[in-house]
Amino acid sequence: MSKKQFAGLMSQAEYARHRGRSRQYVSRLVKHGILVLRGKLVDVAASDAVLNDRPVAVEPNETGPSAQPQAAPETSGSQPTNYAQARLADMVYRAKLRRLDYETRSGRLIPADEVKAKWFVIARQIRDKLLAIPAKLSPQLAALAEAREVRELLETEITSILRALQDDIRYRRA
Repeated sequence: MSKKQFAGLMSQAEYARHRGRSRQYVSRLVKHGILVLRGKLVDVAASDAVLNDRPVAVEPNETGPSAQPQAAPETSGSQPTNYAQARLADMVYRAKLRRLDYETRSGRLIPADEVKAKWFVIARQIRDKLLAIPAKLSPQLAALAEAREVRELLETEITSILRALQDDIRYRRA
């Protein structure tokens, strides 16, 4: 064992052999700021502690600038306890923001304010049409003598109002 290994420092190649991984894998960990370096040498104890406590792994088969750490299942409600977990939480948060932005731009999601405003307009139309029934039907209802006829007239009017609203909502453009 060399003097620098005894002091807990190794080159990246030595650290790769120590972990049983490739040099490219260790280089990727260095590039992502995961390993603890002292100058150009890897601090073995600190880096081992980070990797052993880390729920993220950079897979050796990933290459290029798009290679990003793979996240383990997220634990909800827990606070990050070390740098690696804080970094993972940040990466997960940014990924969720990118997905939300993509779904909004692709039209799969719309802002909640727009939905509330549209439903307010629809509810207002329903209310207005239903409140107009007595004024519209009162002369016809006064002329009817049987309860069955009154019920049929009311059912017919309410059904026609609801169908008209349904068609208006279904075929309306934006």
